[in-house]
Amino acid sequence: MRKETERLIALDREHTLLAHIGAVLGWDQETYMPEKAVDERAEQLALIEGLAHDKAVSPEIGELLRKIEGAAEHGQTKLEPAEAAFLRVLRKEYDKETKLPADLVIEMARETSVSQAVWAKARAGNDFAAFAPHLEKVIALNRRMAACLNPAAKPYDVLLDLYEDGATEASIGKVFGAMRKELVEILGKIRSRPQVDDSFLHKPVETEKQEKISKLLMDALGYDRKRGRLDTTAHPFTTTLGGDDVRITTKYLVDYFPSSMFSTIHESGHALYELGIAPGPEFSGTRLADAASMAIHESQSRMWENMIGRSKGFWKRRYSTLVELAAPALDGVGIDAFMRGINRVEPSLIRTEADEVTYGLHVILRFEMESALISGSLAVKDVPEAWNAKMKELLGVDVPDDGHGCLQDIHWSMGSFGYFPSYALGNLYAAQFMDTMRREIPGLDAAVEEGRLDVPLAWLREKVHAPGATWLPGELVKKATGASLDPSHFTAYLRRKYGEVYGF
Repeated sequence: MRKETERLIALDREHTLLAHIGAVLGWDQETYMPEKAVDERAEQLALIEGLAHDKAVSPEIGELLRKIEGAAEHGQTKLEPAEAAFLRVLRKEYDKETKLPADLVIEMARETSVSQAVWAKARAGNDFAAFAPHLEKVIALNRRMAACLNPAAKPYDVLLDLYEDGATEASIGKVFGAMRKELVEILGKIRSRPQVDDSFLHKPVETEKQEKISKLLMDALGYDRKRGRLDTTAHPFTTTLGGDDVRITTKYLVDYFPSSMFSTIHESGHALYELGIAPGPEFSGTRLADAASMAIHESQSRMWENMIGRSKGFWKRRYSTLVELAAPALDGVGIDAFMRGINRVEPSLIRTEADEVTYGLHVILRFEMESALISGSLAVKDVPEAWNAKMKELLGVDVPDDGHGCLQDIHWSMGSFGYFPSYALGNLYAAQFMDTMRREIPGLDAAVEEGRLDVPLAWLREKVHAPGATWLPGELVKKATGASLDPSHFTAYLRRKYGEVYGF
């Protein structure tokens, strides 16, 4: 590579190191930090974010980009595919960062750090009023950020594009409109059939036992615990602290052990993606070693959690061990009853514990709420009432309190407006990847039954993980599956699976 590209890589790696230092501070805040350390931690994160921003907007980066791009445009040099991809990613990030004033970046880091701590308390105490002022500040900061990035576009479109390249409210709304119709139809068929018994899943299982189950599942999926670790937090997440340090968290509920079980699988799916990104040693530690998009990221967690982790093949050789570890909760419960139980469909309050059919409706609710909050058509003070009304409309459930309602997710306190649609889009990508794997690997289901999860993982490593951000999401799915994103893969999967569970 030319010396100019090598210099850009060196500068980008310095930015990545600062981002990883910030991630260490953020991980600690959500896991082990003492309660009274919040204010200083906010200042620490603000300082690190400011330093990272200074690195990202260095005039030297702009000069190098212009020089290389100019040479390529005039035919004076030929870019290798990976080099061209790196320059594309770095140009987009540089343009974004240079449009954001340093004081906004620092204020966002400071406010979201405090906001997350306030949110955790408010959620535990069912106190939306305590969180509301912070939510107003975070929304205002997001609006300001959108105005800086693209003043001519709708603010929410700008925020959506940060997580899924090219996404707009209109494009996602079109996909969600069709998906909503399909989900409601499938849910109607399920409601016409006798409900599945899952009472045994609500029998108490001590935290210590659940921790052993989580470690069993992490190992089964191939998550290298020498390159990460498992901890607990109010809201499960995955965070990358380095190329060989990708950590996950889970949450243990004594009276519903599947919560931690499937959260662990879900977060392990995220970690496997991060640990599998390998666009080439020359680009390690750069933005090319990031995910293609958050929806692609979610496709990995949702695939492992639901399409593999809730399949009978996955449990065929592991169920007896689970019965022993969870004893006596599953005593006398056969694998078929267990499979029906973990795939029970019933509208519920909490998104992270929602079944595959109703999950999309939870995401649609948040998508509509975010749009209204960013546009200003919904005031923060009216969030609980609006949330409760939408839960009734979409899922037919009554929300007992804000802790089980509008305070359940951490994302708004983090400032992540525009993220939620990634969850539902991830389901669509995952189903298309799974169908392609079955077509290209005739023995896939047999391998899963035999416990050889390295078979699907190897396909994902090559087709999805390794490229990192080399390809845009649409390009990646087309290269991996031979076709553009097609939502019918997901709805066909739901009809097939739940037609068998409920007999329709």
